[in-house]
Amino acid sequence: MHSKSLILIIANLTLLSITFTSCKSGSYERGLSDLEKAEIIDEIEEEFIEGVEATRNKDIDLYMSQLPEDLIIYDESGEIITRNQQREYALRDWAIIDTTLFLETSIDSIDFISTDSIHVWTFQQWERMMFRRDGITTDTVLTTQKHKEVWKKNPIGWFGYEIFELGGDIFINGEKYIPE
Repeated sequence: MHSKSLILIIANLTLLSITFTSCKSGSYERGLSDLEKAEIIDEIEEEFIEGVEATRNKDIDLYMSQLPEDLIIYDESGEIITRNQQREYALRDWAIIDTTLFLETSIDSIDFISTDSIHVWTFQQWERMMFRRDGITTDTVLTTQKHKEVWKKNPIGWFGYEIFELGGDIFINGEKYIPE
């Protein structure tokens, strides 16, 4: 929580492919070998791929398997969102998405904190066809977002416990959307 402007969300579970722009280790590294780092990256990449599959196919069971049981999300207003509430929100959001056209996340950097904790800085782009209020007409919506993600390994595997939204843009039918 380096800045009050950081917003905790769960959008990182909607990723399609991982493009490693750079994978540098940070100053907090605790003596991990290159092999340990590569294994962690592989495991995180697999989690991202499963998250994309869940989102693209609107598979709520797979999506929920990506969330730790003790997940807590703090939204923009400071509201605490539980794991069960996140399930409801995902289903609600998916109902107005007709088709995902493109979904990609690039990893800008990784801080290897320990063998069971890392910080990942990402850039996400998600283009989709979304229904308007009439439920028939669609718009092409592209969102971009930078994230700082806190990943931890528990006995089940790696999970994204915290996601901080660092800023991005929204485009509707190719035009930048500026909220009022």
